[in-house]
Amino acid sequence: MKKTIILLITTLLLLIAVGCNSRDNKSNYNYTWDYETEEYKNMNVSDLISLRDKLIDDELKGLSKSDYEQQKKEILGNNNYQLVGFVNCLYTAMPEKDKLIKQIKLIKYLDSLDSGIDPAGEFIYQTNMNYQLNEFFTINNLWTEENKEKQCFDPTILVDNFEKIYEYTDLNKYLVFELIRSSYGDYTGKSISLEKEIFLLNELKNINDKKSDNRLVDEDYEKNLFLSHLRSMKTEFESKLKEEKLSQIEKENIKSNIELINNLIKN
Repeated sequence: MKKTIILLITTLLLLIAVGCNSRDNKSNYNYTWDYETEEYKNMNVSDLISLRDKLIDDELKGLSKSDYEQQKKEILGNNNYQLVGFVNCLYTAMPEKDKLIKQIKLIKYLDSLDSGIDPAGEFIYQTNMNYQLNEFFTINNLWTEENKEKQCFDPTILVDNFEKIYEYTDLNKYLVFELIRSSYGDYTGKSISLEKEIFLLNELKNINDKKSDNRLVDEDYEKNLFLSHLRSMKTEFESKLKEEKLSQIEKENIKSNIELINNLIKN
């Protein structure tokens, strides 16, 4: 009898320990800007510029001199669709050293995908979000084998981790919202439903703002586009409200959604 009791207690303690470890592992989140940056911490600005330029040179190896010079000039340009201009535009308060580290991480991420740097359109803008999601998924063991192989981000996992992605990347909440919203189309080939968008808006409304940090993307960046999208959603719901044969519950839900959108627009 005594042996049985001891065995039961031992088993119970083991289960508790496993449960605690599982929770610890699941909540072991880290900031993406600390991921794989150890080698850069003791480098000065000049060293980081040299490293960045070497990575670009390796990328452009094999081009003729004129093409090489033109491509490098395009990559290092100051427009917001070019590498240097993009970082300067979105991260105005970021120290120069951190800006260079971000540029290096962007280049290395593209290199890991065997993808060239395309300083045009929204390529670098999208790359900035994708490499941070890649690091977030890697740090926190959120990849499935299929998703990692395809380098695609399951929108269900993104929705479940909305607040964590916001908190542990340098992106603002408007960027995270747009990132998750657009991921539905990329992953499923279909647009996100209004119901899912409302769920995301409730998530966005309830998350606490980050503490001020000069490594974060400017708070206002993407906000105007977000507000424009909210107004479009509001128009769609107002149109739905005019439909015939709506039940009272459906009407109340639509009114509640419009109220949520109005509050977000005001704030």
